Amino acid sequence: MNMPMTMTTGNGGMMMNMTTMSGPVAKRHRMWMWYHVDVEDTVLFKSWTVFDAGTMVWTCFVIAAAGIVLEALKYARWATEQHIKSHQKEENSKSNFWKHHIIDSFYHFWQLLLAYILMNVYMVYSVYICLSLCLGLAIGHFIFASRTGI
Repeated sequence: MNMPMTMTTGNGGMMMNMTTMSGPVAKRHRMWMWYHVDVEDTVLFKSWTVFDAGTMVWTCFVIAAAGIVLEALKYARWATEQHIKSHQKEENSKSNFWKHHIIDSFYHFWQLLLAYILMNVYMVYSVYICLSLCLGLAIGHFIFASRTGI
């Protein structure tokens, strides 16, 4: 696969255009380095391309839902920790410690994975996608953090 990369400057910023040749027509994939409101974007994967307002709305709903899921994971980790603490009257054996540590590590892994994926989504720098991610995180925080007493 031939992937020439050109860098152009304009409006005081820098934009990278990656052109991939796949057939007679070249497709352009922009990598923005500033916030923008253009609808044409590629999110995470080459196959996840936003090309009109309908796909942008769908993408924003998916990203907002992922933000809510991240907050749900944070809550589930907290709730599991509280459950373990309330039932810790049993003897503190090493097997109990390892069991709880493995469960916590499981939550930690999925929480970090989703957080880094969402960070990469944010770095698309689309105003619509960034706002939908922040809105999803705020809705998730509103729903789940109210149960933690924080």
